[in-house]
Amino acid sequence: MSEAKRRYTIKDIAEQSAVSLSTVSLVLNGNTRISAATRDRVHATMKRLGYQPNRMARALAWKHTRTLAVVMPQLRHAFADVYFGEIISGIYDKASKLGFKVLLEIARAEFIESREYIRLYDQKYIDGMLFIGANNKHKFIADFADKTRPFLLVNSYSKQHDVNYVVSNYKYGAWQAAQHLLRLGHQRVGFIGGGLNEIQTSQDICESFNEVIQPRLTVDGWLTEEGGMKAAAEIVTADPSITAIFALNDKMALGAIRKLTEMGRRVPADLAVVGFDDIPQASYSIPSLTTVHQPLYEIGKQSCERLIELIHKKVERVQEVLPIYLTVRESCGAKRPAPQAA
Repeated sequence: MSEAKRRYTIKDIAEQSAVSLSTVSLVLNGNTRISAATRDRVHATMKRLGYQPNRMARALAWKHTRTLAVVMPQLRHAFADVYFGEIISGIYDKASKLGFKVLLEIARAEFIESREYIRLYDQKYIDGMLFIGANNKHKFIADFADKTRPFLLVNSYSKQHDVNYVVSNYKYGAWQAAQHLLRLGHQRVGFIGGGLNEIQTSQDICESFNEVIQPRLTVDGWLTEEGGMKAAAEIVTADPSITAIFALNDKMALGAIRKLTEMGRRVPADLAVVGFDDIPQASYSIPSLTTVHQPLYEIGKQSCERLIELIHKKVERVQEVLPIYLTVRESCGAKRPAPQAA
């Protein structure tokens, strides 16, 4: 066999680097016990011989690939979205600290129909999977209900399927927002929703808000800035008596503020606006946005940590609800005067 076509093994690498087989294995595994000089010598030999590690064999030998998949729904500019970006940053930082790499995937139709999400486990590409942005249409998560493959929903949960999750206390966050508006004297409120028929946490927000204040009008804002603008215009046009708008996320709330300003409505003098998430832009808008704070970065970190605990069988089940709180800024203004008796 010619030198160019020869398939080298770690035994060849060990011999030509003048180290033991176990040392080569430790270098391939990124073990910090190996000195920098030895590590560099082994890597130089691998490069010179064109050695490519057999990923599946390594995974079988070490039992873990030390790689996590982060799956997101198929959305427009999903990776540029600040909500997803904050969570992914938390996941990545925690994964790196614990010695794991992150593989990003989109839950495209072909990804689901071909059962690629199962193949990633079975062919030893990943040890576990985190899914951000799940909704009731993602029926494939039922395949993880048996808990045989480490899997966790990030900042969402499912009533239909018993799967692991880490989620914010959406119900309490919505309750706080509604109570705040009520204390300020707002009883005629418009609600900008999104995904109310598909997303469990959106349903939780709506139900909890309605327990305190029954919105006079609910309009779908598609969870986008553009949708929030359109919804705000529709709400105040349909019912000019509305004094406050609650939006199911900050992007729609910020879109609503912009549209109300364009229409000559002052925020908060004419209408109060409250959002949900507390994305970084919320504190820099004019006026700054009153919103329910979600610790998105921390949610990502904790979700990653819990998944790795599942991988190492330190826990068998994860169902955590994290606290959130209302951040009061300028967009609500002062308490409104009580309505005068007729």
